[in-house]
Amino acid sequence: MTFLALWAEREAAIEKSEEKVVNIAKHLTHQQTAMIGETEQLTRFLANTIAAEPNLPDTCPSYFYQIQELYTNVANIGVVDDKGNLICVTNGIVKNVSISDRQYFKNAIANKSFSIGYFQYDRSIQAPSVNFAHPIIDKREQLKGVVVSVIALDWWSAALDKAEFPMGSNAVIADSNGLVLASYPNSLLPLGEKINNKHFLHSDSSLAMFKDDNNVNQIFHRATIYNDINNNNLEIYITSPTDKYINRANKHFLETIILFFSAILIIAFIGHHLIKKSIFYPIEKLSQATDLLAQGNMPAHKIKPNSPELSALYTRFEAMAETRLQTEADLKNKHDELTGLLNALPDMYLRFNNTGTILNVSGTIIPLFAASSKLPENLLDILPEGITEQILSEASNREDVITFDFKISTGVVDHYFEANINHLEKSDELILVLRDISQRKVNEDSLHLASLVYGNSSESMAITDANGIIFDVNPAFCETTQYSKDEVIGHSTRILSSGEHSKEFYEKIWASINATGRWQGEIINRKKNGVLFTEWLNIDTVYDENNKPARRIAIFTDLTEKIQANKTIWRQAHFDHLTDLPNRLELKKRLNKQFSNANNESFVVMLLDIDHFKDINDTLGHHYGDNLLKVVSQRIVNSAKNAEFVARIGGDEFVIVFNHIKSTRHINQIASNILQSLSSAIHVENEEVFISASMGIACAPEDGENTEQLLKAADQAMYKAKNNGRNGFEFFSRDMREQAQARMLLLKDLRCAIEYNQFELFYQPIVSLNGLHIHKAEGLIRWQHPQKGLISPIAFIPLAEETRQINAIGQFVFSQAIETLTDIKKFTDDDFQISVNVSPVQLSTANSGIDDWYAMLDAAKISPSSIVAEITEGLMVNPEELTQKRLKQIVKSGMQLALDDFGTGYSSLAYLQEMDTDYLKIDKRFVDNIKADSQELSLCEAIIVMAHQLGLKVIAEGIETPLQYQLLTEAGCDYGQGYLFSKPLNKSDFMVLIAEKKVILSK
Repeated sequence: MTFLALWAEREAAIEKSEEKVVNIAKHLTHQQTAMIGETEQLTRFLANTIAAEPNLPDTCPSYFYQIQELYTNVANIGVVDDKGNLICVTNGIVKNVSISDRQYFKNAIANKSFSIGYFQYDRSIQAPSVNFAHPIIDKREQLKGVVVSVIALDWWSAALDKAEFPMGSNAVIADSNGLVLASYPNSLLPLGEKINNKHFLHSDSSLAMFKDDNNVNQIFHRATIYNDINNNNLEIYITSPTDKYINRANKHFLETIILFFSAILIIAFIGHHLIKKSIFYPIEKLSQATDLLAQGNMPAHKIKPNSPELSALYTRFEAMAETRLQTEADLKNKHDELTGLLNALPDMYLRFNNTGTILNVSGTIIPLFAASSKLPENLLDILPEGITEQILSEASNREDVITFDFKISTGVVDHYFEANINHLEKSDELILVLRDISQRKVNEDSLHLASLVYGNSSESMAITDANGIIFDVNPAFCETTQYSKDEVIGHSTRILSSGEHSKEFYEKIWASINATGRWQGEIINRKKNGVLFTEWLNIDTVYDENNKPARRIAIFTDLTEKIQANKTIWRQAHFDHLTDLPNRLELKKRLNKQFSNANNESFVVMLLDIDHFKDINDTLGHHYGDNLLKVVSQRIVNSAKNAEFVARIGGDEFVIVFNHIKSTRHINQIASNILQSLSSAIHVENEEVFISASMGIACAPEDGENTEQLLKAADQAMYKAKNNGRNGFEFFSRDMREQAQARMLLLKDLRCAIEYNQFELFYQPIVSLNGLHIHKAEGLIRWQHPQKGLISPIAFIPLAEETRQINAIGQFVFSQAIETLTDIKKFTDDDFQISVNVSPVQLSTANSGIDDWYAMLDAAKISPSSIVAEITEGLMVNPEELTQKRLKQIVKSGMQLALDDFGTGYSSLAYLQEMDTDYLKIDKRFVDNIKADSQELSLCEAIIVMAHQLGLKVIAEGIETPLQYQLLTEAGCDYGQGYLFSKPLNKSDFMVLIAEKKVILSK
């Protein structure tokens, strides 16, 4: 006890020395904190004073200088605008100084509060400093700028150097970045450098003991001087030697110990003799007896020491031994009971020490940890290294009970465990209880997922009891019905009833639910605001363990938007978006309904098409055309008030349907009125336009037994009206259908003719009228139909041009002409020419094949001049760019041009000269009636003279009599062709003819 008292006295002396150093540090900290607090009050006062002024001062007020004289620690005071530009200072540079990049300025602006800076080199006073800023905020809470106070670090170090410290003490004041702001002594650490003296680096400890490099005991103290709202703080670090106090305590301790042990030795010598006699010997006997008691055995003979005290002690030991033996027996029974209980529980119990060594394992061995029959010796034998380290780390906290969860992954399945760690009293041993909570985790995850689905589902959900009383609803239910959860819980689902359904409707629902446990269907309910909405409702039932309904789950989707969208889609699909009239789909639907009418009543369909509407779109634009169509549709509707309906079926086509027509005269009157309504001027966007329309009329069921037939009949009648000059109407007739059917059949056969090579090129010689020599030939297409025989081009060329089949036919003609020219070159000169007719469609179609002709000629080694392209006059004045480009390309390539049927079209001399034409062909109509002194002869003579003047050769077509031949020869015509010389011949006959190089006039 004496030793402990002395040691305690020594420790108290050391603690007192520590307390003295701490008090010095606290006093110094208080001084520095007070200084910073005064600076904050000063800066706030100046900021509030400036804020009361309407504008920031251009120069610092006089009281700035007075205050600076009072506060010696403040080296400079300045005003800065909200952009960071320095307006005025009491000391230093003002012009072109900005502090917008300084963090203390940014913090003061951002948080509108007092802010402390870091170590910096002040741009105004040109010296190291730490700055403080306070925002200037006017009465309207508008930020105008900041007031900045500057403490020069030279002053701070000098002030710190004057502080009273114990001998050998060191001190440093640093900012949040650990940069030195002041030090004691002044030369200890350079200003602005990071604290690198290990004596000041003790992690985050505020108080620590250490030995310096000279093995001197030092005490370290760290304290925060100031901390602003941005967590920027100023801290002071102090170290002070404590060896003087420790040496004084050690000296007093040693002196007292020496005196104490001297007294002990004297007392021990005297007492040894007495104790040996009266205590040691009796105790030896007693020890022998207690050894037996310690082994759990009672001595065979009672020992009675001479000393009454030892005799009483022995009696107590004997009673204690009996108690101990009984207690051990009771503990064994309890241990057996506890072991049985632990083995019955699903947990695994491990007793281990703080190194992880397992001392005992009990309870249920978890299968994952039972890979070996050998009991584990260390936690690492059954647990991963990371989990073991976590357990040992948690165990070091010495808390009563520590609980945490962890996961072990086997690569296939994740196992989750709950660990409970208990410290044993007065021992370094611990109890670890492991419980497998994998299934609980699965259940929790499932419950959480179900909760997420329930809470975040876009489907509205409600949970009720078996009778429809609402137990819970999800957010989507509240959003859809506009009822809050509190407003519906405890109420029946009848709160949503709309009154739109009968009692029988709800009885059928409940009958289905009671019978099958579920129902689904469409139902109309009412929201809180009274608005009706249609929903798709699914009801399911959850049953209890007795198979009785426990809960009903109702899930529904609001179909209102879908129904409205379907209506919109239907409207867009069945009505024209421009005129809001029924479209083709709706027209067919209504006509089909008319035809399915059991009364089979007659009705009339009028199909109207605006004449030359394409020209309006091309000249004025499609926007103008759309507005015109709106006006036209309105006029049609207004003039056909008795019509069943008016439809727009596409482009500029309208259909008007009438029921209950009295007579043909009545139909004529209606059609005339509609056309008349369109004839007056139409004003659209400041433009005045006049239009006309063509109309086809078909009557049901006479002109068509179904919708398609009837519309087709009206369409055919409309095209007849256009062919008859437009701006009129025509009734459908049977011959139109027959012509249309014949046209369709011809078109079908035409496509087959191209596919099965049913075309053949015939050749009609073109002879020189002076010597009857054959210099040229015109290639004429013929169609050898398998059933109808030879078909003339007049019958199929117009249809081929309309359907663009003429492109394939034109390629066939050109390739046959090249093949024939190749054969002719074998026995005649290279000047022989074959003329081929070129359709306007070939010239205006991008992929017609004309552009391939030049390569085909090169491949066959045929001169381009061997081909004469025959075109009509209309092509020469065609403004279409591609047509003109191709015509010029034909001339440029070396092929020659012949103008066919001259005199029947435009007869433009300007274009004739510009296009560099080589031949004019006089049409057969002029040659047929030619006689001496006739007008036809005069026309032919004029054409011939004009052509020769332009440097062109003339070819006369259709020469069939010697008189025609004689008159044209006398008129100076160059070439002729016709039956007088030869009819068109197939290739083999033509090759025989040209072998003779001269023709014999036919009789």
